[in-house]
Amino acid sequence: MPISLIILGVGGNSLSILDAVEEINRLSANGPVYDLRGFLDDLPENSGKTVLGYPVLGALADAHKHADCKFINGIASPESYKKKPDIVARIGIPRDRYETVIHPRAAISPHCKIGVGTAIMANSVICAEVEIGDHVIILQNTVVDHHSTIGDFATLSSGISLLGFTNIGRNAFIGGAAAVRSYITIGDNALVGMSSVVVKDVAADSIVAGNPARPFKPKVPM
Repeated sequence: MPISLIILGVGGNSLSILDAVEEINRLSANGPVYDLRGFLDDLPENSGKTVLGYPVLGALADAHKHADCKFINGIASPESYKKKPDIVARIGIPRDRYETVIHPRAAISPHCKIGVGTAIMANSVICAEVEIGDHVIILQNTVVDHHSTIGDFATLSSGISLLGFTNIGRNAFIGGAAAVRSYITIGDNALVGMSSVVVKDVAADSIVAGNPARPFKPKVPM
């Protein structure tokens, strides 16, 4: 039987997950792998909407009403990424109720480890001896090279290049098209701006941007 699945959030990452789920179903030789029920989202303006043919079934707190479903979290942006651990904790769904979704066009080494609730999108490449935690989002065209580690709740945007032996901390956010040199550590909750070139370690809870990446203070507090 297909796995009943609900996506948390209706933003861009959630739509990428939807694309992956539909492509998995389309390519399955034995019928659909997933029965995608729809979304849960807390924004009032999304209540009752239909998004790309799938209903918004309620708020995040309604997850407990869907006892036959698995879940995957698509909520992560530069503005919201620090809330990811709190969102998962607040929903209170056991770890084994989260589904890992990997787009069929992602290239995944059989010699890597991937946690639960993680989403890996099209054309991304995960190399040998990589370890990826729980609830990680890796968007399109991102490369994670050998012996790298990605902490729980981290978000890697599109077009990122992580060279070998990099260490991305818990709940860090790496902006699109960033490049990270080998043996670099990016600390927990850190944010790396889009198109940055990271050649030095990044402290936990800090923001860096530029080429080379330097400490950055946004005009609007995040």
